[in-house]
Amino acid sequence: MSADLPQPDHARNMRVIAYCDQGGRPDGVQIMVHRGHAYIGHMFSKGFSVLDVRDPKRPRAVNYLAAPPGTWNIHLQTHDDLLLVINAKDMFAAAEFADEKAYAFTASGTPADAGRTCPRCSTASPITSL
Repeated sequence: MSADLPQPDHARNMRVIAYCDQGGRPDGVQIMVHRGHAYIGHMFSKGFSVLDVRDPKRPRAVNYLAAPPGTWNIHLQTHDDLLLVINAKDMFAAAEFADEKAYAFTASGTPADAGRTCPRCSTASPITSL
């Protein structure tokens, strides 16, 4: 295996033959390979990527399609000539989670309200430090 490829932590009867950063979107959560292309759903990039994998040793990103506002594409499926992409509700941006709070631990170990909204739930008041 090439020295510049990531080394797997746990592998049995497998070897890494190539690497692709998915067009600068390394947050792939589901992959479907169909007819020489890989379709990869993204949680944080909020969309899905298409990679040309006809040459497995040289995968390359060929397209990215953004999810509609307030959604992410973490589930997708291929069948025949169809690609089904689920525009699921972005749970990190969902209003019902906006009331989550961050807590700081005091010296006694008791949680104290840090007075800030959880950063994954709101970009308006992110926590920078506790």
